[in-house]
Amino acid sequence: MNEEFATIPRLKEGGTWYVYFQVWHPGKNRLMPKKITKGFKQRETTVEKRAWGKQLCKEYEAKLRTGWSPWDKKETVIYTDQISYHNQIKITGSKRRTVKNVRFYLSAYLSWKKLKRPAKKTFQSYQSKTRKFCLWLEENKYGNFDVCEISNKLVIRFFKHLIDVDKLDKRTVQKYHQNIYGFFEYLKKEKKILRNPVYDIPTAPKRKDEAARPINRHDLKLLLDTIKENDPQLFMACMFQYYLGARPGQELRLLKIKDLDFYNHKVTIIEENAKTVRRTIDMSVDLAQLCLEAQLQHFNRDYYVFGREKVPGTKPLGQNTLRNRFNKYRDQLELPSIYKFYSMKHTAAGYLLESGRTIEELRDHLGHTDITSTFHYIKKHFGNRNENIINKFPSPL
Repeated sequence: MNEEFATIPRLKEGGTWYVYFQVWHPGKNRLMPKKITKGFKQRETTVEKRAWGKQLCKEYEAKLRTGWSPWDKKETVIYTDQISYHNQIKITGSKRRTVKNVRFYLSAYLSWKKLKRPAKKTFQSYQSKTRKFCLWLEENKYGNFDVCEISNKLVIRFFKHLIDVDKLDKRTVQKYHQNIYGFFEYLKKEKKILRNPVYDIPTAPKRKDEAARPINRHDLKLLLDTIKENDPQLFMACMFQYYLGARPGQELRLLKIKDLDFYNHKVTIIEENAKTVRRTIDMSVDLAQLCLEAQLQHFNRDYYVFGREKVPGTKPLGQNTLRNRFNKYRDQLELPSIYKFYSMKHTAAGYLLESGRTIEELRDHLGHTDITSTFHYIKKHFGNRNENIINKFPSPL
């Protein structure tokens, strides 16, 4: 401990129990005393008070060694809030005056993440999960804690809330784990904490799998025939999903006419809409023909392919519109709920595998960054298929 900055915390016993240390105060240009009295009144016996005092001494010594100062909380700073929801920022603006609390450091972390230029959807994932953590701390009266005071016990309480109250599945909790762990690693790098408190996190149970599944051939024909007859725009969206494997949330919904090259059979997913990076997808001749028959080439090149008036237009469809319309026809036909709009992508991937396409070709078409993701994708959606077992199994008769 550098005694020019702070003295080692000591327990003072007697009529009033407290932990005492001195810390350099930049405004007064000298060491100033600090007394910590919290928690002693709740301990009844001398043994309990002494044990609590020793614990406080240890905690505050660790904090002081990171450069923490009790005077920091009295100094307000102006910062850009990265935690508040977009609608709130539109009303109140993004600039905030605050003490250096959890929201301040989470915003600093997200600003640092932005400098690395992650894909839009990736950053939104960082933001949503750190926002959840921040709001939970604030709702439970921990929002103005110094980041040094966020303990492993408190972090575990947050994760138990995700598992027991919010009922999040195993994979989602793992993503929270990665994001919150990354935040505290950032604080370690900035020398704000000594140890990352994200460890021994409880494992969430595996919830019922409601993920989209491939659609069998009979059901697919029935579904597409019905959609084609009643909703031409949705049918075209299904064909784009099937032939391109574009993700429906951003990549497909925000496609513009200018992203389509009907004659060289290419579709470009620009970086701001992509899950990872900008990519170019091969367009099959069948999809190109569908586009030409729909005369998409004659629309303004800046129009969204899937506009709100059921034709290309200046405004894209809403986030859930295609999914909801797809589900309506699925339910009318009494097909399984595991068939979803996203199932068109999985179905096409299965047909590509059956047709003899290589793993490398499938990886590139699906936009996976490495082939391991493709292997996991195949195993999850199609299992370990062996055509010899299916078609050449010896008959017992």
